[in-house]
Parts: sequence; structure tokens; C-alpha cells
Amino acid sequence: MIEGTFLGTASAFPTALRNHPSIYLSIDGTHLLLDCGEGTQRQIRKAGLSPSVDYIFITHWHGDHSLGIGGIIQSLNMMSRKDPVFVFGPAGTNARLDHLMKTYQFHSAIKVVPKPLNAPTEKLVITIGDYEVYAVNVKHAVQCIGYRIRGRDTLNLREDMLKKYGIKPNPLLKRLKEGKDVTINGKKLSYKKFTYVKRGKSLAYLTDLSYSDKVYRFARDVDVLIIEATFSSSMTEKAGSYLHLTVEQSLKIAKKANAKKVYLVHTSQRYDNEDTLRKDAEAAKAKLGLDAEVIFPNDLDKLEI
Repeated sequence: MIEGTFLGTASAFPTALRNHPSIYLSIDGTHLLLDCGEGTQRQIRKAGLSPSVDYIFITHWHGDHSLGIGGIIQSLNMMSRKDPVFVFGPAGTNARLDHLMKTYQFHSAIKVVPKPLNAPTEKLVITIGDYEVYAVNVKHAVQCIGYRIRGRDTLNLREDMLKKYGIKPNPLLKRLKEGKDVTINGKKLSYKKFTYVKRGKSLAYLTDLSYSDKVYRFARDVDVLIIEATFSSSMTEKAGSYLHLTVEQSLKIAKKANAKKVYLVHTSQRYDNEDTLRKDAEAAKAKLGLDAEVIFPNDLDKLEI
């Protein structure tokens, strides 16, 4: 299961209600951040979450997505953390982290492991328990990475077939779920016939970027799409000049990707009154024929997959 908290949903300028971008995820006891804007660790405290973060995934090194990293490292250092902290990000991440470690005064040897990425096509970057994290380059003013987290597919027993053939509970049935044929009471059971594939749950995180077909292919069939909607749909030209997305462009990606649920984040400070964007999203949904639920999350809102 993936459990998440939106720590920050603003864009370049934080507001009284919205912090810089960051999302906290817990995956089977492992804690990670998607981006780490200014004030992230205070948001972690306000949300009552564990400050002991294992992985940080940075989309790009603009300040609104990364200014909180120094604070997180400082706090983990003061906690005398023994385990390493892994920081994924675009090319140059190793040099930038080196600068951070030299800028601040640390009194112990916390180990920060940089993981620079370059993914012209999507690539698997790490496995965390039963989940895999993929990355792909997206187009922005600087090198920027999109991330997808996906649980592994599993084989589940077909109860209808077991009932049809009179198969009672048996320890051997677990071998069917391992993709192996078994014989029970003289009956040979094929795993292909007595199981079905349960697709792993998935989440994609895409910000900051301009529109492209590669983006929707990367996010295809995700259960949750978290995507920027910096500008209203009427500001296509301005969004293009800044290499950002409008609400309609974000929802067009969601439609083409067949995303099940969409969270729109990274909204400009000009839209602190959310009614404007909500009406915009409803109009875009109707225009595109999008069935997915569309949500503008508030800071500290939860999600679960």
C-alpha cells in the first residue's frame, strides 16, 4: 500500500495556505519525498509524520522544489541517523549535494548518497519492497525528471474455478499463486487456468513540464496521476513560454493516459481562490470527456492507493 500526504501544493511562490512542492509517501514502512521545497520538514511535523526520510526524489533543481533538502539533512544529522539517505535527481545532483554538505556545518558523518539520473526513455531506477520506481526526462527550462511508482503484479486464485472443480483449501494452492502447476486429489491444476493477474497499484508524479505525447505514455493506466496545473486553461501562451501546463493540458494528459484519479498541484499564487481553477477543471473535463475524478488537494491532505 502507498500512503501519502501533500506537504506543499504551491508553485514558485508559497502562499499563506500553500507550501512549496513536496509529497510524503510511505511504502511498506519506507518513507520517501517527491520533491523537497522550502518548509518541507515543518510540514512533516504539522502532519505528524516520521521525520526519518529514506529517499528523496527531486524532479529538478529549481529552488521551489529543492530548498528544503538542506534542512532535512541537517535534522537527520542531528538525529544521529546511521542509515544513508538517497537523493535522486537529474544530472548534476551529485555536485549540488556536495555543495550543500560543504555549505552547512555538520557535526557527524551522515551519509547522503546522490543518484543522478538521465532517462531519455523511461527506466527503472530502484526497487523499494514490492514497488518499482521509474524515471523519464520531461521538457522544462532545466533538466527535469518525471517519476512513476508501481507495485508488482501478483497472481490471485480464481475462487470461481476452485468452487467449480470442488477444490478445498489446501497448502498447495499457494504454489498456483507462484505461477506453478499443482496436482490435488489427482487433479492437475494449471496456474494459468486457476489464477488471474492482479495489476499492481501505481502513481505518477509530473511537474514541472510542457505538454508532450511522451508524458501521457509514461503515465499510462496509473491509478493516481499527480500533475502540475500552474496556469488556467485560458493562459496557454503564457504556460508555453514558461514550459508549464494549463489545467486543460494537464487533464488532456490524464485523459490520454487513462488515469483513474487526478490531483492537480503546483498552482500559481494568482489562484489562491480555488473556485477559478475548479470551474476551469469542470469545463475542461466536459470538453475532453474525462471520467477520472479531479482533485485540487490542500496542503496536508492525504491519499491512499
